[in-house]
Amino acid sequence: MAAGRKKLRAFVVSATLIFMVVSAYHLYGLVNAPLLNSESAPEFICLDKSATAYQFVRILKEKKLIHSTKLFLWMIRSQGLAHHLKAGVYQIQPGETANQLLKRIVAGDVVTENFTIIAGTTQQRVAQDLAKAIYMDYHPEDWLAIKGNYASAEGLLLADTYQYRGGSRSQSLLAQANKNLMNYLTDSWTHRAANLPYQTPYELLVAASIIEKESAIAQERKLIAGVMVNRLKKNMPLQMDPTVIYALGSAYRGKLSHNDLKIDSPYNSYRYRGLPPTPIAMIGKEAIDAAAHPEMSNYLYFVAKGDGSHQFSETYEQQKKAINQYQRKDS
Repeated sequence: MAAGRKKLRAFVVSATLIFMVVSAYHLYGLVNAPLLNSESAPEFICLDKSATAYQFVRILKEKKLIHSTKLFLWMIRSQGLAHHLKAGVYQIQPGETANQLLKRIVAGDVVTENFTIIAGTTQQRVAQDLAKAIYMDYHPEDWLAIKGNYASAEGLLLADTYQYRGGSRSQSLLAQANKNLMNYLTDSWTHRAANLPYQTPYELLVAASIIEKESAIAQERKLIAGVMVNRLKKNMPLQMDPTVIYALGSAYRGKLSHNDLKIDSPYNSYRYRGLPPTPIAMIGKEAIDAAAHPEMSNYLYFVAKGDGSHQFSETYEQQKKAINQYQRKDS
C-alpha cells in the first residue's frame, strides 16, 4: 500500500511538473510571439478610462491578435498590472510581442497626433475640425470652460499646432490653446506701445482679430493696426469688411454688397463705431504683435488691390481714386 501511494504521489508530481512545463511553454509563446507578423499593417486599439484587464484582453481576442484570453489575462494579473492599464489609443507594430505591448500600455505610450488651429478661422471651423480629428474625444460643451465670463469663445485660442494624445478629450487641447493665448496676450499688453485706444487686453485681442482677417502680409499688418488706431481716436467707424462678413455668417456669398453693409449687427463696423463686441477669428502671435505695436502714419483708409496687398490713403479723395483704380474696374 505504501509503495502504491508513493507511486501515485510520484505520478501526481510528474503530471504537475509536466503541466507546469507545458503551461510555461505556452506562456512563453504568448509573451514572446509577435502579435502581428512582419508583413502586416499596424493595428490600433483604443482603451477608455473604464476599461478592465478583461475588456483589454477581449479587444485583442476580437482582433485575432491572441489565441488564449485566459493565459493573457493570467500574465497581466500575475505581474500585478491589471489596475495599471492607461487609457488611450495604441498602435501595435508588426513584430511587437504581447509583453512589449503590455509594458507600453502600463507606461501610457499612446499614439500622438497634431491638431492645427489656423489663424483667421472661426470657432465654428475649429469645432468642426475637432469633431473630425482622428482619435479625438470631442465634446462641444468643452468650449464652456474656455468661454468663461466672455460673451463668446471666439478668438480665445492661440492659432498654432498642438499635439494631443490619442483618445484624449478635446478639453485638454482647448485648455492648452487658451492658456497659450492668454499668456501671450498678457505679455503683449504689458509691453504694448503707448497711447493705444484700447482699455483692456481683450479689446487688444478684438483689434488683433480684425487685423488677422484683413491681411496675411506681415509688412501690412502694423500699418493696418495704425489705421485702426487713427480711426478709433477720431471716433470714425472702422469700416472693416471682415467684421461685416462675420456678422453675415453663412449668409455671406463671397462678395459684399451694399445691402450687406447695412446689416444691423454690433459686428458691422460700417454701421457702429468702436470695436465689435468679441474677436471675429482665432489669432496668431503676429496679429497680436501688430495690434500691440502698430506702425503709426497719417493713413485713415486702405483698399484691397486684388493681389492680397492694399493701397493706403490719408484722405477720402485719395481713397476714392484707389477704389476706382483697384475695385470698380473689377465690378
